[in-house]
Amino acid sequence: MNHNALGFNPIEQKKQMVRDLVALIDKVPDNDNPHSIRQFIAYLNGLLRTKGVVPPTTEIMTIIKQQKPQLYHATRLNLTSSSHLQILFQITMDPALAASRLQEFVKKQ
Repeated sequence: MNHNALGFNPIEQKKQMVRDLVALIDKVPDNDNPHSIRQFIAYLNGLLRTKGVVPPTTEIMTIIKQQKPQLYHATRLNLTSSSHLQILFQITMDPALAASRLQEFVKKQ
């Protein structure tokens, strides 16, 4: 995620997070390949390092769980119980609502 180019505009940062999510969904295959898992973990770590804006984490995890179920579950199983990422895999929400909210982030001016 390239947040330096975005400055401190929280709306633009959220839009970029959604674009990064779309890129991840398009780029990373839905499998349990270690390379795919590492890419997903790198994305999640970048998401958690975001400063100045609250990322749409619940929506992102819901979409990943729905659109990349093998990757989602393989990553969850590969994390240690003490990993800071474990909490992300306990988040749930309605997938239609998640998609709707992510679209709203992109449409905001």
